[in-house]
Parts: sequence; structure tokens; C-alpha cells
Amino acid sequence: MMIVKIEVWPGGVETAPREIGRMVIANLSNLAEISDYSVHIEQTETPRLHVPAIDTRVTVKTHPRRDGPWALVRRALDQACA
Repeated sequence: MMIVKIEVWPGGVETAPREIGRMVIANLSNLAEISDYSVHIEQTETPRLHVPAIDTRVTVKTHPRRDGPWALVRRALDQACA
């Protein structure tokens, strides 16, 4: 399982982090070289900035693990934001 966490540090103060998004990625293919993944994406609503809440799930199919984690994150976001 992979977790991608996005947090802001208001004013750059790292002792006051606030999580604003998270992606949880689970391999569905027993770590095969070409794998399918279940992805859960969440985003915190920020009305003041007109940022909507997101709570969605997608499945990424036939992803070559050799492409690395950022390619997988990109594919998941492409599906979620389409």
C-alpha cells in the first residue's frame, strides 16, 4: 500500500501542518510486474478558496510497476479528474 499525503505548513511553520489531501493506493495484483490498483482520493474542502471536497475511488488497470510511483499517481489523478 502507498500513501500520498499533501499538507500545508501555514506561513512555512512546519510545527503547524494541516493535511489537505490524501491518496491511498492498494495493489490488487499480488505485486505482479503489470498490476491493477485501487485508489482512494480525498481532498479537504476550503470554501474560502472555492476548493471543493473530493472523496472518490478509481481503479488503475495494467500499470507497469517499473514506471514508478509518480506515473501511477498521475494515472490515478487523470482518471479521478476526467
